[in-house]
Amino acid sequence: MEALISKQLVYLLTIEFLKIHLFLTDTCRKFSRKLHQKQFIQILKMKTTFWYWFFNISLGTICFLWHCILTFKNGSKGKVVPSVKNPLLLKSATKLAQEIREGKLKSEEVVQAYIDRILKVEPLINATVERCFEDAIKKAREVDSLIALGRYSRVYLSKNKPLLGVPFSIKLIFMVKGLRCTSGYKGFENKVATRDAPAVALMKRAGAILITSTNVPELLTNIGTSNKLYGTTCNPYDTNRVSGGTSGGESALIAAGGSVLGIGNDMLGSIRIPAHFTGIFAHKPTNGLTPSEGCFPLENLDEALNPSDIEIYKYVSTGPMCRYAEDLIISMKSLSLPNGIQLNFDEKVDFSKMKVCYLKEIRSPMALPVDKDIANALEKALSHFKNRYNVTAQEVNMPFLYDVNRCVISTILQNNKNPKEMLLGGEDLGFSEKIDFLKALIGKSVLCFSTLVTFNAAYFPLVYKKDRTKYYQHMLEEWTTEFDKLLDENTVLLMPTSPVIAPYHSETVFAFFSTCYTAIFNVLGLPATHCPMGFNKEGLPYGIQIVGRANNDALTIACAVELEKALGGWKSPNEI
Repeated sequence: MEALISKQLVYLLTIEFLKIHLFLTDTCRKFSRKLHQKQFIQILKMKTTFWYWFFNISLGTICFLWHCILTFKNGSKGKVVPSVKNPLLLKSATKLAQEIREGKLKSEEVVQAYIDRILKVEPLINATVERCFEDAIKKAREVDSLIALGRYSRVYLSKNKPLLGVPFSIKLIFMVKGLRCTSGYKGFENKVATRDAPAVALMKRAGAILITSTNVPELLTNIGTSNKLYGTTCNPYDTNRVSGGTSGGESALIAAGGSVLGIGNDMLGSIRIPAHFTGIFAHKPTNGLTPSEGCFPLENLDEALNPSDIEIYKYVSTGPMCRYAEDLIISMKSLSLPNGIQLNFDEKVDFSKMKVCYLKEIRSPMALPVDKDIANALEKALSHFKNRYNVTAQEVNMPFLYDVNRCVISTILQNNKNPKEMLLGGEDLGFSEKIDFLKALIGKSVLCFSTLVTFNAAYFPLVYKKDRTKYYQHMLEEWTTEFDKLLDENTVLLMPTSPVIAPYHSETVFAFFSTCYTAIFNVLGLPATHCPMGFNKEGLPYGIQIVGRANNDALTIACAVELEKALGGWKSPNEI
């Protein structure tokens, strides 16, 4: 009970800080109408600078103190999953598929190796939900029989079944025929999908074999993965830390060596942030390049909907998560819509012709300061391209992102229902977000406290006002113009994926508004690839993201492949 109250006090204190800042921001904006434009600009600059540093210092102090309390409470570092010893688990999905096609490896042997690894690490990380081990073994044997018969050439299989015999995992929110699809909510625990989501179907068509679905935050409302149905998923490098959200089960399982390739989806950074916290690669594609429909509870399980009928799909992207950068290429080739834009992911990149821009931080209240290790990782990546390819890097500052969080929230909610109706798929499950919020204070709600905070935030006028949607639409148009000027076919933007390294399980509330580093590219529709860059002194991974212009996914992925070769990429837990 004491821990529950402490966590809730942190949430409430953070909300009060936000109320103060947003009230003063709106008051200043109203007052500005009475001033000369030049005077207002000067006052606005002074105000934004003052309040930025006020919140930066205040929130930073609170975070530091709370972190010290949690460090004292948790004692020494949490458990770390055993290092990966089986050599089959240290091969990329690309290499596994090649060796299976060539008859050098048996698919059954590979699938069994991953099943054994899952059983070994699962007691520590709690990442898997719906396991389909028996079916996976059966399908692997079918693949081995197909290869043994020799009916298809290796060239044919490489082109039409590029992932033949390779196991993969899937985020729980995706529909998989015959498996439960609950979104981590107890009220949906008996929901079973009657069809495969398009992304699942495309992976199966490429020959990949599903072995398990993975845990998510309750109703996708947190950047840590915890719910009352399946429990809490832990970071494999330190079980006292979060694995991220909302694709936190995927990131934990892949980083622990329990899956070679996984599929997640990303709206505020739900692929990239977990990848950052667990030291793996991930790619958020250009919006619309891969199919994102077929998710529950956004859709009814028994009724296929056109993605255009669900406005939120404009900002959601389905993408791959993996330990080896080259697997981003083969998985994106498999996931890209057949009737969509055709991108050449195999095209070689001449990095000497590439232009690199970089952004050190987003100066927005409630966004946390950038960790020194992450700042150094950005410099390390820039130095590689400068020294090896003589690329000139240009620093960019983006003061127009000051109000980024409210713009993102307004953009996502303007054409959608409130979060409760949207995330529950329109179902009325007999609870009130306001009453249950009060119940949660004494631990009596059917929902997690963080879920209720998210639901109630939609009614908080200083966070979202429907009558200000035009103002934020105009702001988004300005962002689109600025990024269009900045990024061309040969230019990438390097920047932090998140300003913080994996927090403790009770710290995620402080990091929520730092999702602005990733969420901006969801509303802009631009591709972004997360690349792991190293480990801090506590053995926790971190990385940066590589952003490109729309449909230039191949370039951002190529940069990740290049940085992996130069700087090492993923490393097995317990071997850092």
